[in-house]
Amino acid sequence: MAFGPDDLVERQVADVGALMEIRDAFPTMWIDIVQFGDAELISGIGEAFGLHRLALEDAINTHQRPKVEEYDDHLFIVALMLDDAGSVETEQVAFFVGAGYLITFQERPGDCFENVRDRIRKASGRIRGAGSDYACYALLDSIIDTYFPALENVGDLLEALEDRVVGSPEPGNISALHDMKRHLLHLRRAIWPHREVFNTLLRDDHPLIAAETKPFLRDCYDHTAQLMDIVETYREMASGLVDVHLSSVSMKLNEAMKVLTVVATIFIPLSFIASVYGMNFDRESSPWNMPELGWYLGYPFALLLMCASAAGLVWYIWKKGWLG
Repeated sequence: MAFGPDDLVERQVADVGALMEIRDAFPTMWIDIVQFGDAELISGIGEAFGLHRLALEDAINTHQRPKVEEYDDHLFIVALMLDDAGSVETEQVAFFVGAGYLITFQERPGDCFENVRDRIRKASGRIRGAGSDYACYALLDSIIDTYFPALENVGDLLEALEDRVVGSPEPGNISALHDMKRHLLHLRRAIWPHREVFNTLLRDDHPLIAAETKPFLRDCYDHTAQLMDIVETYREMASGLVDVHLSSVSMKLNEAMKVLTVVATIFIPLSFIASVYGMNFDRESSPWNMPELGWYLGYPFALLLMCASAAGLVWYIWKKGWLG
């Protein structure tokens, strides 16, 4: 996309010579390179625009950390863009900002820049009249803005998990919580370096960054700080839900153990009485050997003694409040 205040050209170009012709005709040109299959074309673009060789290698070799590198006639910026609003997977986007040009390198098709393209097509705002630095800001702002819906989705999932943990502490909840903490850690690692990117762009005076663009970059810096606050809040919530889940499981186990303990306590005297009257002493050898065995109501007496012992223990436990 090559544009100025009054004109716009948008086309697919596969020849470096055609790019240079378009560049000479417009104040600003945005070259968006998606996928890196044509190494010769990329090398030609690097030579035509004087891009530093090491920076060009970093743009093609992904898995770079978000950063800013300053060169004599251009800036090299790396950012991480979410694949979509419902995902936490990121892809690298590299920016080369020079006098009158902006070159972006994307790993794969699909991005969050369509709103910027529409603004350029409709000449809305100041983007058509500003330089390449403002166009770079607009793209970086779109990248940062995609993190808000992703975190909103994470917040909804956390609320649903909170209801599940509090309502029914199931074994699957802890696995879901650990997945959520891992996603939040991934988002934190993606968002955190962007603060240093915007801080560098704001702090260092570079001729390619106009003074009029810095307030907009400051707004992006504020957004990254806000995102970090949200991520940290959600991480604390996830950690708190893990503690709540473990506490709930422990409480359920304690309730079960309390019931089993009460039952065992009630049966202790019953077992004692049954064992006493189950001893095989010979009554004919001594009148003291189990005289109750000769009673006419000896068996009902033993049963009543057991029931009385059990009832007494139940009343005592209830009086102490141990039954809840």
